[in-house]
Amino acid sequence: MFYPQEMSEIEIIVPSKDLIPVTKALSGQGIFNQTDVNYLGNDKENNQPNLWQDKASNYSMIERRIQSILNSLDIPDVSPINRSYGDLADIEKAQLAVDEIEQQVKGTVEQINFETKQIDHFNSLLQQIEPLSDIDVDFSQLRNSKYLYTTLGMMPPENIDRLKSSLSRIPFVFYKLSQNNQKAVVWIATSNENADTLNRAIKSAYFDPIHLPEDQKGTPLEIISTLNTGIAASKAKISELKTELAKIRADKEKQLTSILWDVRCSRMMASAILHYGRLKYTYIIVGWIFSSRVISMKEKLRGISQDVIIEVHKTERKNDSNDVPTALSNPRLIRPFQMLVTTYAEPKYGELDPTPLVALLFPLLFGAMFGDVGHGALIAIVGALVMSKKVKFLNFFGSLGPILLGCGISATIFGFLYGSIFGYEDVLKPLWMAPGANIMRILIIAIAGGVIVLILGFLINIYNLLVAKNYSEAFFGHNGLIGLILYLSLIGLALPVVGTIFPVPSAITHLPIPSSVLLVTLIIGVIGVMFSEVFQNLIEGHRPIFEGSIGIYFFQAFFELFEVVLSFVSNSLSFVRVGAFAVAHGNLAAVFFILAGMFGTTSSIGYWIMYLVGLVFIVGFEGLIVYIQTTRLTYYETFGKFFSGGGKRFEPLTLHPAENE
Repeated sequence: MFYPQEMSEIEIIVPSKDLIPVTKALSGQGIFNQTDVNYLGNDKENNQPNLWQDKASNYSMIERRIQSILNSLDIPDVSPINRSYGDLADIEKAQLAVDEIEQQVKGTVEQINFETKQIDHFNSLLQQIEPLSDIDVDFSQLRNSKYLYTTLGMMPPENIDRLKSSLSRIPFVFYKLSQNNQKAVVWIATSNENADTLNRAIKSAYFDPIHLPEDQKGTPLEIISTLNTGIAASKAKISELKTELAKIRADKEKQLTSILWDVRCSRMMASAILHYGRLKYTYIIVGWIFSSRVISMKEKLRGISQDVIIEVHKTERKNDSNDVPTALSNPRLIRPFQMLVTTYAEPKYGELDPTPLVALLFPLLFGAMFGDVGHGALIAIVGALVMSKKVKFLNFFGSLGPILLGCGISATIFGFLYGSIFGYEDVLKPLWMAPGANIMRILIIAIAGGVIVLILGFLINIYNLLVAKNYSEAFFGHNGLIGLILYLSLIGLALPVVGTIFPVPSAITHLPIPSSVLLVTLIIGVIGVMFSEVFQNLIEGHRPIFEGSIGIYFFQAFFELFEVVLSFVSNSLSFVRVGAFAVAHGNLAAVFFILAGMFGTTSSIGYWIMYLVGLVFIVGFEGLIVYIQTTRLTYYETFGKFFSGGGKRFEPLTLHPAENE
């Protein structure tokens, strides 16, 4: 639980005759992560063609064609989950079947597309001609005039006088055929030799030409009638063609789905084999497998073929084991919080999985900032509904349901501790304290809690580094032992000073540690941080122990120390937002109570409408802000101390399309 699954590297030499059953066995349990070793083998030396590359390409091409047919027939691309995978699909047989169905579908689909484009064309023409429907003129008679150049179009009415002035230098005829508040339909004519002048003038007047269809004759009203008839005919044809497609779908759906399954499984099989190494009569398979499943996998493979050669290497959790894939293994209760971890980074194989810590810390921080019995219960209900997947409009929360549920429950518990329910702080008696009445106290407690979290981060980081045998970083890294000593010394020396300014309990400020001891540990911490590079190089045996002159090194070391101390202070003070949001939550509810009171008393509808607006705002908007702040504290303040990430996700080999795609 606290570490990723223990992995072993497995190398398998398989005779060609057993290649497919062995591949199926490796893919059937989700415990084998394949490694690409296709560079192993002598295919290139013998100039042998890679038959599996051709197979994968052919299967992929057939798969795309089937998907196109499914899309045309409106058939969902759903694999038959209960069906087992057999041998490789016969490429020629699959192609013949797809060719036959494709031929039936292609002609019908092309006709539908043609009729659809025809409807779009007719509608486009209607939009241009409908403004002329009241004009009883056959404009087609004016086309291709030997001496006249004419144009028909729409323009802003206020530009008509300006256009006439622009055309005053040439002979022209101008008719305003119709007009509304926005556009005027006009017809303009001039001699052919003045066509360029006319076009320049109408362009500057924002003239929008109307292009009458060349193949239509008669008045605009007659053309409109003809176009509407054409649209109706095309729609009837489309309906008839869709009926034909529905018959093809009913007849071919099962066959298409079956072929797609076989082809897709075969394509995935061929793609997997492409990553194997190849010798003359055997194949080399390399990958990673759960150590706990090595024995059962060996038995399964030897049950398939006694000629299979298997070699297993157990992998230690080292600092440089970045090539080992990471498979997190957490109890079902906290598994949803893995998403928060992997969103930040994939853990390395050699470091602790922070999911258990996140599962505890994330709801705790959220609840402390959003403590309210009613508001927390609403978030918990939303989380439960998201998990149930019965409320479709909540599906955009995706897999956040369990996280929302946990945060809501935590906020409800803190609501009882704070004595707050739906913003009312005088209904419940606080089991602990009301943040609004103890502002300074809640802020100090928030910082103290942050200090504990940061110390825990130091300890986890030191443990991680010791397990990975990275002793130099464990002892002298800024987030290692020397950094922890410096941080604790600063906290210990600062507490008495803080106690004189803020109401910190004397039991905390008066630590049973003499100031002289804290001063000595502070000096040790300062020296350790400033000369961390020197100490690390001495442990690792690197030379020179530092680069550059002594003066430059001291200059850099001083500012490095300053940066480290500043980060300690900022990390600690970042947790003050936990207390600040706890206080702000109650005050924000009070603001909406005041606004609601401006609309009347508690017996008026206006009061409760404003109350509901405030409820939605607090639970929705403030809840989102608190969620973001909780994420920030988890990622940047907590993870920054011990979690480096950069691991490689475990991707099990599978030939089951429903699992892989």
